[in-house]
Amino acid sequence: MVKLTSYFLISLSASLLAFSGSVEAKADLGACFLKVPKNPLTAHGLASTYILKKGNCDQTIADQQVFVEATVFDLDANTFSVYHPLVINEGTKPAIAPVVPKLPKNFIVGLWFGANSDSVTLTGDITDCVNGLSSTDIFSQVAFCNAHKFFQAVQIAKDAGKVTIPPLGKDPNGNPCPTTRHFGIIDQDQSDNVITTYLQSKSGHFSQATKANRNKLKKFTEISNGSDNALVADFLDPELKCQPFKAPSLMESGVQLGSMALNELHASHQHAPVALIPSNDPMAVSNNKPSLTKLNAYRRGVNQHLASNLNQANPKAYCINFGNVAPGYIQKIAKFIIGGPSPDTGAADNLLTFMGQRYAASWVNLGCDKILKKTSDITVTTDKKGVAIKVHFRQSKPIKK
Repeated sequence: MVKLTSYFLISLSASLLAFSGSVEAKADLGACFLKVPKNPLTAHGLASTYILKKGNCDQTIADQQVFVEATVFDLDANTFSVYHPLVINEGTKPAIAPVVPKLPKNFIVGLWFGANSDSVTLTGDITDCVNGLSSTDIFSQVAFCNAHKFFQAVQIAKDAGKVTIPPLGKDPNGNPCPTTRHFGIIDQDQSDNVITTYLQSKSGHFSQATKANRNKLKKFTEISNGSDNALVADFLDPELKCQPFKAPSLMESGVQLGSMALNELHASHQHAPVALIPSNDPMAVSNNKPSLTKLNAYRRGVNQHLASNLNQANPKAYCINFGNVAPGYIQKIAKFIIGGPSPDTGAADNLLTFMGQRYAASWVNLGCDKILKKTSDITVTTDKKGVAIKVHFRQSKPIKK
């Protein structure tokens, strides 16, 4: 079995960030169009396939793949569960039909989308979905359906004392385990993408990543979304002996799954300073300029406090915290993660070098070098193929005008 990931950090262009065009797909590779099935927040809708439109994207190509993740909240039992709706190419059928989930009597479901492609625009039944400000001004790689209502329902239950979010636990240094809002973990576009994986058969058809489907397909590739959420739950937590927030799978019994929604709920325990999406986040800008409306639309989708004004999402303050926290934190956990697998072997040879190159790239992509007039406090040595193989700390130098 091969597991493909796409975690490369790239500088997102203005044309990508504010995708220009109608909801009808154009021949723009990497700008994906995903058709949401009818009644997507029902059991039947969850089990219906999401269709990736031909022409722009192909689910069999790693950097054009799109993923969907559902988290369900039982309004009576006050418990969570997770389901992975299936994405397939237009004109094809699933390798194995998705499982129809057995949902609680009273529930609310949220959907989160993540793409390895440049962008994903939702079409179809998108009444309860947020893709950005409009179909021509999208977030880029992420979208949400019913997310804000989902988090509101959970908050009501929390306020009533009916739901308890598990504690973060401690890492080997005795510090709180990392979350997606930890300045030592974030990158240029924090809190993005999902943990969902799919199985790709030899013939290029897809199924949900369950044990039964693995046994039936026998030969397959497991594909995944390059994700901050997966980085924490699937890579850092195991090396730091931390426990991510998980809930029962609705696709198979006896399996616990993490999700973007559960990660963001878990991140409510994050100690100060708390990383919240800044106004210069590439996915939250509009026409390459800060937008309070778009910023808050994104924050709602990941359960973050809304900003009353752009100053409350100040990039300079964000960069200061990023620079003050991340290098020291990564250095402190270095001995625990150096033996961990790299989420992207094309970018780094282990988990430590991956974190190092990710920080260095994010420092530039967020514009922190220009805002604070200093270079990255972490540098990396790369091999002839550009793969990071060594990390160097405290390398920052002033940038002269």
